[in-house]
Amino acid sequence: MEQWERDQVQEANAHLRTVVDGLQADFDRGVAELADINRDLAALKVHATTPSDLARVTVNSDGQVVEVTITDDAFARCTPKQLAAELGSAIHGAMEAVATVRQRMLAPLTSIVEGMPDLDEMMPGAPSLRLLRAEFTEGGQQR
Repeated sequence: MEQWERDQVQEANAHLRTVVDGLQADFDRGVAELADINRDLAALKVHATTPSDLARVTVNSDGQVVEVTITDDAFARCTPKQLAAELGSAIHGAMEAVATVRQRMLAPLTSIVEGMPDLDEMMPGAPSLRLLRAEFTEGGQQR
């Protein structure tokens, strides 16, 4: 191997080392933030009341209903069918709200990941992990 070829290999290696060091720093920062975010997500609960204040629902960070409280006079003020419709509305609202809060809480990690170079940018000819992820998340629920 000639000197100019060795120089090119060394330059490529140095560049790759710089990229990997940057990725490691971003990863370490993300891991540190992840512990805090996981703790906050575990504690996250969103409350919503029905339009007529007949009931209150609570959902967790996964959007699962964890509590439903119905007022003592709910059946005197409405029919079971009306109450069911109002509960559905409150649950839907709480699920939308928790999704918005969850997205806002995860935004710092998302920005770190999105700022990292893709695999094909570091190693020419490698597949793009972003394109693969997009195919599975945006292109429909493929499995």
